[in-house]
Amino acid sequence: MLRQIRIQINFLNSTPTNSNRPTASSQAGKTGQLIGAQKSPSLPAFFSRYQNRIDEALRAELVGLEPDMYDIHRYYMGWQEIDGSDSNSMGGKRMRPTLAMLAADAVSGDLERALPIAVALEYVHNFSLIHDDLEDMDRVRHHRPTVWAVWGEPAAIVSGNAMLKIADAAAWKLRSAGVEESVALEAEAELTSHYLRMMEGQYLDISFETEESVSVDQYLDMIERKTGALIEASIYLGSLVAPTAGPDRQKATALKSIGYELGRIFQIRDDVLGVWGGGETGKPVGADIKRKKKALPAVHALSSSTGPSADRLKDIFRTEGDLNEEDVHVVLEVMDNLGTQDYCQTMAEQRWVDCKRMIESLELSGTTATEFTELGEFLLIRES
Repeated sequence: MLRQIRIQINFLNSTPTNSNRPTASSQAGKTGQLIGAQKSPSLPAFFSRYQNRIDEALRAELVGLEPDMYDIHRYYMGWQEIDGSDSNSMGGKRMRPTLAMLAADAVSGDLERALPIAVALEYVHNFSLIHDDLEDMDRVRHHRPTVWAVWGEPAAIVSGNAMLKIADAAAWKLRSAGVEESVALEAEAELTSHYLRMMEGQYLDISFETEESVSVDQYLDMIERKTGALIEASIYLGSLVAPTAGPDRQKATALKSIGYELGRIFQIRDDVLGVWGGGETGKPVGADIKRKKKALPAVHALSSSTGPSADRLKDIFRTEGDLNEEDVHVVLEVMDNLGTQDYCQTMAEQRWVDCKRMIESLELSGTTATEFTELGEFLLIRES
């Protein structure tokens, strides 16, 4: 495997090959074949059920907004090219609004009541990505140039901030969708609370880059904020606002716990892809190591290595700026010896065991319990 890694590291600025990527069946082995073998997992079928409704509602928020700043938004959401011409790019999975709609279906709710919060969640998410690209100096996302790389850093800051306010305006439309004032206010407060937690997590993630030692517990706290907060909010808020007879708080709280676990699984898998790549990520093997990100693989390697390897890792992560090819190489070799990739994947699978048990314990409407299960299994093996 290290020979494959060495070959790929020589092409750190190109698209990775698939030779070092674990198969779905090997990843599932440690928890009793949780998932079936798939080489190229695709989004669960239920995503297509909501796609057109979500896309139309997202586009509607920008209708009539003429300054060029909103063309930046249309570009980032995947509807336009840089020159303003139409684009067929999806701009992402629309994971968060889809989860809000699935949660609404799970409680036999009205999808129109959930749509404003679904739209708000997607705009909050994209606000965070515009700023995240700038903070990490990433020039590409979803195989397209990022906002700051095209329009500059000030434009990325301002357009990102504006996108957050569009999210707030979208959430206000809960009332016109029929949601009672008290529930709408509660949902807006929860949305604000969760995107503040997301910002806290992003701050912690950045601060970890200069910390010599980060524990697994600190890492988990960070991802529960940075990534978990919006995924948790999506499922919770969709189930909260959708019932026409008012919230089923017991079920909404249970679904919130499922969202909490799915957020962990999502980010742990993201960290695996950030180091070992995936066919659809567009990232080379070792990308997160090169930037010295204290994601789970680095946290595990730094805390588990001993002797000369530990000293070498510490010296490498003290290096100013991005790591060179040889240092990335050394870190990958240490991770390989420690079984870091298996450690990370196993942690995600263990979280899924608990999450699946919670899903099975609930009486959810229609086929949504099966669909939540399909989602969890997809998140364990996704490649982008």
